[in-house]
Amino acid sequence: MFDILVQLLILAGALGVFLLGMKIMSEALQKVAGARLKEILSKITSNRFSGVIAGLTVTIVVQSSSATTVMLVSFVNAELLSLVQSIGVIYGANIGTTVTAWLVALLGFKVKITAFALPAVGIGMAMTFMKHRRTRQWGEVLTGFGVLFLGLHLLKKSVPGIEDSSQMEWVAHLTHYGFGSVLIFLAIGTVLTIILQSSSATTTLTLTLAALGWIPYEYAAAMVLGENIGTTATANLAAIGGSKNAKRAGAAHFFFNVFGVLWALALMKIYLFPVVDMLVPGDPTLDMLDLQDNATAKLVAGGVITTHLAMFHTLFNVTNTLVMLPFVHQLSRLVQRIVKSDAAGFEKHLRFLNINLINTPNLMIVQAQKEMQHLLEVVQTMFSDSMKILRSGGNYMGHLVEETLEREALTDELEAGIHSHLSVLAGKTTSVEASTEIAHLLENTHRLERMADHCAVLVRIASRNHDRSRYFEEELSAGLGQIGDLVKKSMNHVDLYLAGTGSPQAAEEIENEIDEVRRVLRERSIQRLQDPEENIKIGLAFLDVLSHLEEIGDLAIGIIRRSESA
Repeated sequence: MFDILVQLLILAGALGVFLLGMKIMSEALQKVAGARLKEILSKITSNRFSGVIAGLTVTIVVQSSSATTVMLVSFVNAELLSLVQSIGVIYGANIGTTVTAWLVALLGFKVKITAFALPAVGIGMAMTFMKHRRTRQWGEVLTGFGVLFLGLHLLKKSVPGIEDSSQMEWVAHLTHYGFGSVLIFLAIGTVLTIILQSSSATTTLTLTLAALGWIPYEYAAAMVLGENIGTTATANLAAIGGSKNAKRAGAAHFFFNVFGVLWALALMKIYLFPVVDMLVPGDPTLDMLDLQDNATAKLVAGGVITTHLAMFHTLFNVTNTLVMLPFVHQLSRLVQRIVKSDAAGFEKHLRFLNINLINTPNLMIVQAQKEMQHLLEVVQTMFSDSMKILRSGGNYMGHLVEETLEREALTDELEAGIHSHLSVLAGKTTSVEASTEIAHLLENTHRLERMADHCAVLVRIASRNHDRSRYFEEELSAGLGQIGDLVKKSMNHVDLYLAGTGSPQAAEEIENEIDEVRRVLRERSIQRLQDPEENIKIGLAFLDVLSHLEEIGDLAIGIIRRSESA
């Protein structure tokens, strides 16, 4: 019993090394690809074929369908992609994920892994100490690649031989139930993938066990099918807390893969197996026990079964995509009926950020930037409405007061959400560049929230004046309009600058104008207060409004200055 436990722990450790390599390589590839991944997905049209190509391309690039689906759900949540567009990407991601199985089958079982795995780790680590950022990133890719195949080598070594038939009793027992055995191994593949959160890791484990004779070909294929169901858990976990369409995208991934598995189970022996046998030479059903005295024959047989399984995986996903491609809209309507829409109301949750992006730091930072722009849009709306209320006079806009104060509560929620997500990311990242960008985002987000607070104060001043039948005279109202227009320009410059088209110099000029106009208006107001007939309380309220307007402008320029210094 103790020996079995030790063997399982060694196997778990070997699998852990493989997963570590997969994680390092995938994250490094995402860094190398950078914003191109976002561009590939965000530029998709309603053409379902382009969606498939995009999903396929991104998954091949990052070597992780999980990373693709997490990005996908994030974009759907942010309304950068429609539900129909996302379904096409899901189809392509399923095909792209089969590349890992081919890498394992063609390299892991046909060449001596350690001949390139350890040199890859050594060279890759050396590259990570280089000054050039791009070189460091490619060094991480190479290191991850080496660790991944080192983990595969350890997997092969940690699985005990099958010479002792007693070791095969548990497998033999599971194969005595006919079609029921197929379902058992399908369930095993599903559960393992949900636990490991990586279909690539589970597929690699399946290929390893099959190559060493532990799992017959038919049941290894069933495990591969189960892994296609298990991998949908990633997208659905990423959709938790997201919009309805994000949840629908996760549901679409699940139904697409489940439907595929259902027809594959029905046609496995009359379609999938015969076609795979036609495309790939060799007999994958050889009994390894019959070859125990011939190491070369065992190696060849292991290569045959892994190649067959890789082709099985690809054929299944390609066929499933071709079958389901005409029914994208039908699948969309199905998940819309299952995941029903909520009643319309204020958007009181994050649009772009999702905690499941924590494993893709670069993308999470990009989404945080988008979330900050979303926050800026809310603040701009608040400012515009607060100026309308201030200058409304007797035509008081009570409904705008309520809406503006609701938006102020929303800005608090958005700042808290951005801060929470970025704080978690800051605790996980080791990149100096990422840490610096996170700090800037947190500072600027706080500035935006303070701008919203000032807008709320302006609204409360206007509301208090209305309750006491006090209104700004035409001259004061015109002065407010003058400085308000300048503050609005400063906020527009923030928007332009965050989009990469703004000018810090132009923003500085606007700040100087705000200061000058505020000085002139303040002096005039103080002079008016010396007039005994002047309403002192109105005059003081006007000075208070000027201070808040200047503060909003200063905060806006502060964002640009902080971004420029970055």
